[in-house]
This record gives sequence, structure tokens and C-alpha cells, in this order.
Amino acid sequence: MPNPLSTAAKGKGFIPTLKRGQVIVNRYGLTPNKLDAALATMTNTLMQYSCSATIPVTASALAANPAVAQKYLSQGIELAVHGFQHLDHSMLGLETQIDHLHRARAIFQNLGIPIVGFRCPYLRWNANTLAALRETGFSYDSSQALALDVVGDRETVAYRRALDFYCAQIERDHPALPSLLDGLIRIPYCLPDDEAIIDRLHITDGKAIAEIWLAMLDRVYHTGELLTLGLHPERVSACQTALQIVLAKARSLSPGVWIARLDEIVAWFRSLGETTFEIHPQGGDLYHVKIAAPDRATILVRSLEPNANTQSWMADYHIVFRNEFTLKCHKRPLVGLAPGSPDSLKSFLRHQGYLVETSTDSQDYTIFLDLSSFRPEDEKPLITKLERGDWPVVRLSRWPEAARCGLAITGDVDAFTIWDYAKRILPG
Repeated sequence: MPNPLSTAAKGKGFIPTLKRGQVIVNRYGLTPNKLDAALATMTNTLMQYSCSATIPVTASALAANPAVAQKYLSQGIELAVHGFQHLDHSMLGLETQIDHLHRARAIFQNLGIPIVGFRCPYLRWNANTLAALRETGFSYDSSQALALDVVGDRETVAYRRALDFYCAQIERDHPALPSLLDGLIRIPYCLPDDEAIIDRLHITDGKAIAEIWLAMLDRVYHTGELLTLGLHPERVSACQTALQIVLAKARSLSPGVWIARLDEIVAWFRSLGETTFEIHPQGGDLYHVKIAAPDRATILVRSLEPNANTQSWMADYHIVFRNEFTLKCHKRPLVGLAPGSPDSLKSFLRHQGYLVETSTDSQDYTIFLDLSSFRPEDEKPLITKLERGDWPVVRLSRWPEAARCGLAITGDVDAFTIWDYAKRILPG
């Protein structure tokens, strides 16, 4: 079983790990009152902007402090699982992880807490983690770290160590989007989070923190992706100003930003992938289109003029206010796929809002893809190609209610009291 102290030292360095002992004493008490107050501050701030958050909680700490967690569950916070104990899952085998997840689920279920998602302690996982999550019935995992390029010359050795420790992917190579992998939805966790900014980059001024987070929001707004913004409740006093600035900015943008919990994002992501449609030629260059999509979905067209009311959205896209319409186009304004295309490609496109057909006629579509393989590292280049094109297309917006991008506020609770931290040193 991995030792939590050695894991912490590996991620932070030996001296910072020793210094963290005093920080823990300052942030936690003998009772959960300090953490309760921090959660109240965080929740009240979120309520000012009519939104909520996802808080993964270590199950053993939850079992010792059920009242505090249930208090915020009743206020609309999603509680996800953050391990049975706060251990490095990348060092655990399959059977051990299955056992830990079953034990964590039992604690949540006994307290009447819905179980949807999971985040690994330390953001460290292995292939066994994903297999164990599927085996034990979880819908999503939010353990993959994704570093956004917003730090610039403020990068430190400690921050680089953190990215290596988390095995963080880099934004330029991977999209900040949910993905479906063998039935399990994976949602990236964006860096830098509060821990990285305060403890690794040594930035403590609220406006300076906000500057970094606003840059992250700007990047995902530009690409139409998802910012999973990490703020651990115990640091909310240092980050409250930054959180308020980011939420105010998100609420001011048009098209808007969909601020949602991770379980809501998962439900939307699944429903978007279940969209069906019909498209029939009407003679000449006319096509009749009928789309059966989720209730809050937004139908978009690019370089097309349907016989329905429309409104300008982003770039050259327009919103169509009917789900059944006729339009004129020289080809089928969809994404055509060659026979034998990987199922992963079709699934990926559908979950991004694209309407997809398989056909042998590559000349019958405004965009046609003939790919023999499709891997996670192919997602970013494909999205860039599709989004920067100017060919006619009918599709759905990636996010509900015509939102341009998504924003999820999330932060882990490893412990409620000093006693919970003591138990981490001697897990059992």
C-alpha cells in the first residue's frame, strides 16, 4: 500500500511537504467547523451567481463527518467519490481498487448520497482505475490533468514538478472536453488550480489569481470547450475574490457560458450523443432536415439559409429556431464517414454535436472523413479542422441553451479535521 507521506513528498518535494504540516494545522481544526465555514463561503459565493459545484470527498473522511457533507448536498452541491482513502491509485492493482471503490460506494449509499462520479487522489490513476470504475458502476471520472497554457514566465520548478507528478496532458495536444471511453465518461481537470497557483506558483493576491483563471476562461471560450476550475474549499478565503471575478465574467458573456456540476455535464454529454435526425433530398439542391435532439439543444447552421427563423450566433454560425426545416445546399451538409470508420470517430463526432452518416459516396457530403484509426491524440487536430472550416454544415451546439462553452467549479475534500489527516498517514 502506498505511503501518503512519500507520495506527497514525490509531488511537492521533501521540504515543502514538511512545511505543509503547519498549513494543515491552520486550515483544519479538531472539529469540522473550519472546513464547514469554508464550504459555506464557497457555497454562498456560488449562489450569488446562481450556480453550484462538484466536490469529490474521500469516503473515509465522509464516514467520520457525515452531517457536514449532507448539509451541502441539500444545498445542491454534487458530492463525488475521492477514493475510499486518500491514496495514490496509480500504485494500486485492479482488485484493490475495486475493493476500495465498493467500500466507498457503501459509505455514500448508507448516507443516501447519489453516486455518479469519481476523482483520484493526487490526480494519479492507471488503467486498472478505469476498469475498476466501470466494474463498480461509476458514470464518470475526472482525474486526467490538463494544463492550459496561461502561466507563461511565472512558471516555477515546483509547478513543473506538479505537471509531471500529475502526468498532465497539454492543452495544445488535447481538447478540454469530456470523452467517452468504453462507457466511462472522462472529464479533464484543468490546471493551474488553486493549489498550483498558491503553493506552486506562489501567487496569493486575489486579482492575480483571477487574471490566470480569466485567461483560462478566455481560452475555452475561444475554442468552445470546458473549463473544469479547481478550487479546494480550504483555500476559498484566498481565492474568493478570484472566484467572484471569474463567475461575474462568465455571466456577462454572450453567447453565454453554461456553468454546471460534473454530473449535469455528464447527463448532457450522453443525451447529445443520442441525437437522431432525418435528411431527405427534395429535388434540385433542396434538402428537408428533421432533428430529434435534447430539449435544451441548439441547432446551428453555417453557410446555409434554412426556411426558418435564424439568429446570428458565433463566427458564421446561425441558430435555427425549428427542428424541422428545408434548406438549399449543393451537397448533404453533414459529416460523411467512409465505411469501416472507427466507432470511436463516430461517437466522438456525435458527442460534439455533429450529424454523421456513413456512405461510400465521398462526393455527396460537404465534409467527408476517411480515417482508418482514431485515437485520443487525433481529437484536437480534428476539432480544429472542423471548427475552422467554412463549408456548409448543420449541427448542434456542443453545450445547452446556445452556450459557447462550459464551466464547472470543483474542488476536493480530502479531510474535514486534523484527525482525518492523521488517518491518512496510517491508512487502514
